[in-house]
Amino acid sequence: MSKVRIIGLMCVASVLTGCMATQPVKWTKTAPMDMKKGGKVAVTASCEMPPSDLTFLQTDLQQKVREVLSGNPDLPDAYKIEVKITKYDKGNAFARFMLIGLGQMYLYGTVEVKQGEPPVVIREGDFQKNYCVGGIAGGMASMQKDVLPTVGKAIADAIKSQQAE
Repeated sequence: MSKVRIIGLMCVASVLTGCMATQPVKWTKTAPMDMKKGGKVAVTASCEMPPSDLTFLQTDLQQKVREVLSGNPDLPDAYKIEVKITKYDKGNAFARFMLIGLGQMYLYGTVEVKQGEPPVVIREGDFQKNYCVGGIAGGMASMQKDVLPTVGKAIADAIKSQQAE
């Protein structure tokens, strides 16, 4: 096999392999939820994180939750969904470009769904979003376009799919 072909195959492999931030929420405690009630979302961080990313998560998650919990989030019986970001690392784009696994992006957090007054936790779990794609795709990836948008969808999907356990 010629050197040109080998280099070409290596380039294709570096673009097409790796892991994306598609990991689901893992519930450690679940209870049935009424999808006709609304849900109010609060997002905080216990680690250093850009305020703009925190604001994006808050807005995106509220929108995704409204697609699943159809009621009014301002009513007293609405669920309270509290998300806390525990690890945030935007990684290094050049390192991701050079080799899969280097320069990874991480976004970890916990989710609590509360109900009632005083609030009682009816569901709790966590999520770990990792992005380690290499090559050109990894070099062009960013926290804002490739990791943050996956959180709201993962939480909404977890709420919807775990309605009756």
